[in-house]
Amino acid sequence: MAIEPLKRAPSLYEMTLDSIRAAIIEGSIELGDHLSEARVSRQFGISKTPVREALQELRREGLVRIDPQSGTRVFMPDAREIEEIFEMRDLLETGAAKILFQRDWRQVGARMAEIVEEMGTRVENEDYDRYRQLDSEFHKLIVSGSENRLLIGAYTPLSAKIDAMRNRGLESIGVVRRSLKFHRSLSDLLARGAGGEFCRKLRVHIANSSRDYEAWIASHAAGKSEKTR
Repeated sequence: MAIEPLKRAPSLYEMTLDSIRAAIIEGSIELGDHLSEARVSRQFGISKTPVREALQELRREGLVRIDPQSGTRVFMPDAREIEEIFEMRDLLETGAAKILFQRDWRQVGARMAEIVEEMGTRVENEDYDRYRQLDSEFHKLIVSGSENRLLIGAYTPLSAKIDAMRNRGLESIGVVRRSLKFHRSLSDLLARGAGGEFCRKLRVHIANSSRDYEAWIASHAAGKSEKTR
């Protein structure tokens, strides 16, 4: 009988890292929030050491900023950083797409069609959390489909920030429905092998995502202003 290798249980550090990262991306922890090592360790019922290690890794990923004086805060990009993030996203995703059409784009297209079909189902069922996860999978598929290890390596640390911003920008149902329309169109273009049109459409979609996030920032700031009055 075949014996499968044992799987190593995740360490406290890994579990802490995954939990904090997911909370930032999904929105349980707000952008700009202060993160106290002591408070997080109490909430998790663990020592400060794995929390400190997790926060250092999140700093490397760009999800938190650590200052000796003011402590640790979740990233909150200003206008310049938003522009830089989406410029980098445009370069990496459209670059990956161009390479993808030189590879086995049909196989990627089949998987993309499955993702888009489920996206439509999730919108019909008003399961917007899962929709946003599928949105992330869609774009990571474009990058992984390039099979360029350096490009994938450059995109991976940026993707956590993109996911965090995506989940805020896709709060409006109207924005979600427009997003679904774009993803369906991109999937159709990939299925037809229309590389040039796919890249052009992808750039428009990324530019729209930037504006959606900026709209969320403005709405979020206005809401905070109302609370302080």
